[in-house]
Amino acid sequence: MSARTRTTLILASLALLVLSYFMGYYMLNPIMQTLHQEGLIPGKTEEEWRFYGGLIATSLQGIGLVLSFFWGVLADKLGRRPILLLLGLVMGFGLLLVPTAYTYPQLLTYFLVFGIGYVGVGPAIYAFISDAVPPESRGKGYALYYVSSVLAMILAIIVAGVLLPWRTAYTVSGFIVVITTLTLYLSSKGVTIGYSEARQEVKAYRFREAIPSIKKSTVLLMLFMIVPWTIPWGMLSVWSIDYIQTKWQVPRATASLVIALATLSIAFGHIIGGTLSDRLVKKGDISGRTKIPLIGVAIGYISMLSMMLYPYPAGVTDTSALLPPALLAVFGMMFTTFAYPNINTILSEVVVPEHRGTVFAIYSILNNLGWTLGPTFYPWLMSTVFRTGDTISSMTLAASFTVSLWLLTLIFWLLIHKTYPKDRI
Repeated sequence: MSARTRTTLILASLALLVLSYFMGYYMLNPIMQTLHQEGLIPGKTEEEWRFYGGLIATSLQGIGLVLSFFWGVLADKLGRRPILLLLGLVMGFGLLLVPTAYTYPQLLTYFLVFGIGYVGVGPAIYAFISDAVPPESRGKGYALYYVSSVLAMILAIIVAGVLLPWRTAYTVSGFIVVITTLTLYLSSKGVTIGYSEARQEVKAYRFREAIPSIKKSTVLLMLFMIVPWTIPWGMLSVWSIDYIQTKWQVPRATASLVIALATLSIAFGHIIGGTLSDRLVKKGDISGRTKIPLIGVAIGYISMLSMMLYPYPAGVTDTSALLPPALLAVFGMMFTTFAYPNINTILSEVVVPEHRGTVFAIYSILNNLGWTLGPTFYPWLMSTVFRTGDTISSMTLAASFTVSLWLLTLIFWLLIHKTYPKDRI
C-alpha cells in the first residue's frame, strides 16, 4: 500500500469516526420531545423538563471539557493512537448503553460515559492529524475533521428525526463509533508522534518542557484570539434562527431553511480554506496559512454584519426578497470558516510534535469556552447594554456587536501573520 493510499485510508476512518460520535451528540436535538413524552426526561412544566433535557447536553460536554487537558497531556506521553482507541471505545460503549435506558438517571449516566470522550478527544485528534499528515497537506486534513462534524449535525437530524426510532439510531451510531475506532487504530499502525516529520527529533514528554511551546508568540496570539473568535459562532449556533424569524417576521421553517443552507456552506468553507492555503504553501508561500484566514474573515464579517443589518421587508417570503440576505448569511459563514482548518495547521507547525496534545488541549478548552459563552453573551447584551425598549432594535444591536468581535480576530490574524514565519519549526 502506497503512503498516499494509507494516508487516505487513515483520514477516511478518522472522518467516519468524527461523523459518528458527533452524531451521537447532535441526535439529542430532534429527540428531546420524544424522550420527555416517553418519560425518560422528567418535568411537569415546560420549563422543568427543558431544564432536565438541557442538563444532559451540558453535563456530557462539561465532563469532556474538564478532562480535555488530561487527555491532551496523556496523548503526548503515551501517543495519540492509544488514547484515540481508548476514548473511541468509551464513546461507542456509552452510545450503545443509551438505548437501554428507561429512567432519567440511567439516561444521564450513559450520556456521561459518552461524554468522557466527547470534547476531550479533540486534542488527541488534532495532534494525531499532524502525526499522520505532512505539513503541506494539513489544511485539507483538518478541514476533513471539521467537515465531518458539520455533516454530522445535518445527518443526525435526518437519521434520528426522520428515518429511525431513536433507540435504533443510537445503536447504529454506537456500533459505527466502535468499528471506525478499531479501523483507525489498525490502519494507522506505526504512526507515532512526529511520524509525518521523519527528520524531526521527538523527545520524551515532560510538562515543564512544554511551557516554552505554550509561550511562543504565535501560540499565545492564537489562544488569546480563540474566545472572541468563537463567541459569535456560539451565538449563531443557538440564536440565528430566532433572529431571522423575529426580525424578518417569517415562519420558523423559512428561517430554518436559510440557516440550514448557511450551515451547509460551512462545510465548503472548511474545504476551500484548507485547500487554498495548502496550495499556496506548496508553491512556496508559507504565509498562505495566514493570508487565507485574513481574507476569509474580512469578507465573512462584512457579509454577516450586512445580513444582521439588512432592511428586510417584514413578513415577505418571496424568493426575490429572501435571496439577497440569505446569500449574505451563506457567504458570512462560508468565508469566515476559511480560518478554522488554518488555526489547527498553524498550531501544529509552530509547536514541536511531542507538545502538540498539550497545546491543543488548552486551545480546545478555550475554543469550547467561547462556544459556551456565545449563547448567553448575546441575550445579556440585549437585556443590559442595548436595552432600547424595542426588541428588534435591541437584538439587531446586540447581534451586530457580537459578530463584530471578529474585528478583534482580524487584528490577531495580522499579528500572527508577522510572528508565524519566525515561529514555524
